[in-house]
This record gives sequence, C-alpha cells and structure tokens, in this order.
Amino acid sequence: MAELRIQPKKSAPSPWLLVALVVLVLAAAAYFFLRPDPVEPPAVLPAPAASPVTPSDSLPAATAPTAAAPAAPDSAASPARAGLLRLSPALVQVADRADLREDATVREQRDNFTSATARLADGDPQAGLRPGLAAAANLLLAVQQKGYPNLETEANALVLQASQLSGRDATPAEQAQNHAFLTQLANLLNTMSYPTRDVL
Repeated sequence: MAELRIQPKKSAPSPWLLVALVVLVLAAAAYFFLRPDPVEPPAVLPAPAASPVTPSDSLPAATAPTAAAPAAPDSAASPARAGLLRLSPALVQVADRADLREDATVREQRDNFTSATARLADGDPQAGLRPGLAAAANLLLAVQQKGYPNLETEANALVLQASQLSGRDATPAEQAQNHAFLTQLANLLNTMSYPTRDVL
C-alpha cells in the first residue's frame, strides 16, 4: 500500500501586506503627478555697460559738432546703439510673456520697437537711434499699464527722458545722457521681468 505524503499547507500572504503595497504605489504616483512644478527664478538682466566718455579735447575734428555744421549721425559702433541692441531680446521677451502678449497696446508697442530696432540690428549707419530709444520707453510704459500699476512714476519718467534725447551718440554729453537712459531702462526692465504678483 502506497504511502501518502501529507505536506503542510502553505500559508497565503497576509492581505494587509498587499493593501500596504497598493497604498505605497498610489502615494508614489500621486507624488509624481500632483507635485507643483519647480518655479525658476527670473533671470536678472544686466545693466548696460558703461559707455566710454571721451574728453572733448581728444575727439577727432570730424566728429566734433561745430556751429557751422550739424553733428554727424551716430555710427554703427556707438555705445548707445550697442546697449539698446543688448537689451532688445529681454524687452521682446517681457512683451511676449503669457500675461502680457494678449494686450493690444503691448502688442502694438512691441511691433513698433522691433521695427525701430530692425535697421539698427542690420548695422545700417543711417538708421536713427532716437526712434529705438523712444520705442523701448513706450513699450515698457505699455507693459507697466497692463500689469504694474505701482511703477507708473518710473515708466512715465522713462518716456519723458526718452523724449529729451537727441538720438546722437557722438559727444561726451550725448553719451552720458544715453547711458543714463539705458541704465534706467535696464533697471525698470529688470523689475518687470518678475511676475506681477512678486512686484505688487
């Protein structure tokens, strides 16, 4: 007669172990899918480089304005032109932000700015500097009116400052005025690069 081997019955895993495992998987999935996206701090915009001021007695005779002849237009290598073009991408980036780009005034001033600086970017020595400077101030004024009511004084002062510029960059006085304007422009632009809720 054959022997029957009786093996002890294997115990089934505890149902609580399976429940704990399911809870862990659900918690991990919820963490990865529901966590907030990391907020990147806005880039700090550099202030325009200091424009070299040349003493008036060392200026070449051809560039010094005289009573008989008007000053020559600023050259393609003028510090103000270079400073404005350096700030241009940041200005356009602010105007293209999601909270601003749908505003008709901001869009119009952005288009005016890009049109005014297009010839400057191409290196056209006959392109005027003044339209680009004025368009930059008007663009920041439109941005201020859309999202930064507490910066009204600064934006209006910048537009006024732009209206007083000659658009030339040949003499030390003109270079100093342009440099002061670009510094104010960079400071205001840097403030506006932060989301509205961080500035209010």
